[in-house]
Amino acid sequence: MTPDEWLADFEAKTAELQRNATAFRRNLESAGTTVTSEDKALTVTVAANGALLDLEIEGNAELAGKVLALVREAREQAATNVLGEFRQVVGSHATELDTDVQVPGPQPQLPQQKPQREDEDFAEKSVYRKESW
Repeated sequence: MTPDEWLADFEAKTAELQRNATAFRRNLESAGTTVTSEDKALTVTVAANGALLDLEIEGNAELAGKVLALVREAREQAATNVLGEFRQVVGSHATELDTDVQVPGPQPQLPQQKPQREDEDFAEKSVYRKESW
């Protein structure tokens, strides 16, 4: 195989991977779902990763809001725990890695509303602060 043939093959494979990644992302974005109980008393909406996004309890919006607040608090605590464990694993390299992750703090109680997705493209962002090791 000549260098030009190898390069053409490599570029074709790269283009296919990019198409597949785009399709995967598009499918993943729509993978969340909303399910309602048979008696219509409960409706839950979850993200593609299973995270609870919304909860509706017929006739008891206050309870639904409390459950969502507790879920949010538990998720924040879990994220803090994971970040702490990650920083322990990387040890002295923690300052070299991009670990300036902020775990969101408690959020004020807002009226219940449908979540709006705001996607961010991380394709151009490096996970490392230093570009070369």
